[in-house]
Amino acid sequence: MSKKLWLSGVAFAGLVVGSIATGSSLVAADNTVGTTNTTVAVTGGTIDLAVPDTLTFPSEPVEGIVRGNVNETVNPADNSLLTINDFRGTDAGYTVSAKASAITAANGDVLPGAAIELTPDAPAVTNTDAPTWSKAVTLTDSDQPLFATTKSLNGAGISSYDLNKTTLAIPEDNAVKAESYSGVITFTLTPGQPAAPATAQ
Repeated sequence: MSKKLWLSGVAFAGLVVGSIATGSSLVAADNTVGTTNTTVAVTGGTIDLAVPDTLTFPSEPVEGIVRGNVNETVNPADNSLLTINDFRGTDAGYTVSAKASAITAANGDVLPGAAIELTPDAPAVTNTDAPTWSKAVTLTDSDQPLFATTKSLNGAGISSYDLNKTTLAIPEDNAVKAESYSGVITFTLTPGQPAAPATAQ
């Protein structure tokens, strides 16, 4: 073989090797990462108010009322929780108000001057969004606000208050009759953020 032919063969071999090396750089990399989207819908619920069925006070003798003013606290054995369940998921807020009827006997006799005062206790359920109720309210026959939400305390979730400090005041009365008396407290939940804080706060 002549020197010229040998050099041509070496040059050809070099071209082949070069082509193989260049072709290997075009092979796709392994796909080792993938993504999946997830979705969930949170649906709004309702808002409702739960109140005690009964608040009872200790029996009071006629003598006690004749001799002077009486102020009794509700019996601690009663279920005395006032609860608002706000599952709307809207931060729309609400106001809770209350009023009381006259305290009367079955025959229509009225316990003169008797008044119920709702005094807030510490919240019965921990909820950082629960509205503040800090002032006692003496009930009349007209609705009075007890507490209301604010933008920062919007009442979302479960807000529960214990009415175990509720009191019944009976003024001195020489003519009081020995009878069983009863009345009705009406609580009202009004949805919607109030224009101004409730006066009882």
